[in-house]
Amino acid sequence: MTFLKYFGYTVGAAIGSALLGGLFGAAVSMVSPEFVASTFTPPAGASVVRYASALGMIWGLFLGVGVMLASLTISAVNHLSRSLRREKRDGEA
Repeated sequence: MTFLKYFGYTVGAAIGSALLGGLFGAAVSMVSPEFVASTFTPPAGASVVRYASALGMIWGLFLGVGVMLASLTISAVNHLSRSLRREKRDGEA
């Protein structure tokens, strides 16, 4: 069950950060569409706001998953070290 809990955390972080990235990309493109058009070169006839929103969602997804996996790795290493210390202490007694 622990695996499903952590998997849910990772999926939740990915979806949440994708939504935040999409909103941020849309906000940036509304404030400065020239910046987005010159930086990313959207396809001809594409809406700059929709294009920036899609790019923001993709980058948010990557960053959210990366941060959550790093957090889970730290948590797993911490749990493993506590377990090893506990076994060592029980072995000495």
